[in-house]
Amino acid sequence: MIKSRIVVGVDGSDHAAAAVGWAAAEASRRGAELRVLAAYYRERSLPGRGSTRTAEEHAAEHLRRAVAQAHAAAPDIEVRCLALPGYAVPMLVNAAQEAAMVVVGSRHEGGLPVLPFGSVSSQVATQARCCVVVVRGHYDPDAGPVVAGVDGGSGETAVMGRAFEEASLHHTDLQAVTINGPGRAEDPGADLDARLDPWREKYPGVRATRERIDGRADKVLVQRSRSARMVVVGPRTHGYEGLMLGSIGSRLLQRSSCPVVIAR
Repeated sequence: MIKSRIVVGVDGSDHAAAAVGWAAAEASRRGAELRVLAAYYRERSLPGRGSTRTAEEHAAEHLRRAVAQAHAAAPDIEVRCLALPGYAVPMLVNAAQEAAMVVVGSRHEGGLPVLPFGSVSSQVATQARCCVVVVRGHYDPDAGPVVAGVDGGSGETAVMGRAFEEASLHHTDLQAVTINGPGRAEDPGADLDARLDPWREKYPGVRATRERIDGRADKVLVQRSRSARMVVVGPRTHGYEGLMLGSIGSRLLQRSSCPVVIAR
């Protein structure tokens, strides 16, 4: 039996440290292997202040710290690490092909080389073929419910499946939110709460509610993130129109007060 794998990218920054802590705790809950990756430029001259260390040595140091952080957060997990030359985004997107989840910090800084456009988090969230978690804001595993942004579209199954699974693993409640945005007609006969019944049967320990709210989806979800453990949404081709990385996804990655989970 092949164990599931969670991949996390590191660069020695505080944002990466937060991602490692979150990924390690998640690996422990799932009984998964944690794979820690760092990218570096072989030919890059480092800001040295007289330092003679190579980029590869700096990446190795980032990995050593990340492994120590992972074991401090979850001593029971299996951790493997690897430093690779090149850009962070292709490295993480490639690793996503054999992973259950890819975890990144909220923004790029330090020694994780990023492609010339956009950030690591937004590019990986857009391109990876597995679930992506962008760790930002508070990530206390004991604080708040899981919030899921759903609209009844083709991506609802992926979002609800991930949201219920996370709520079950974290032993917390689930709030499924549907937003009536401008120009969107409401179906008065739609029983939104009843759509949760199959998921309630699969995850009987999760207390789940569903509500419909008027407003802008990005503002509603950002506001809900302030008291949530995590917010789960779908990628660009599912759920809200243009979610990843349209205005809603971009706003969440920039302003969410808790980790953002992009479900696939």
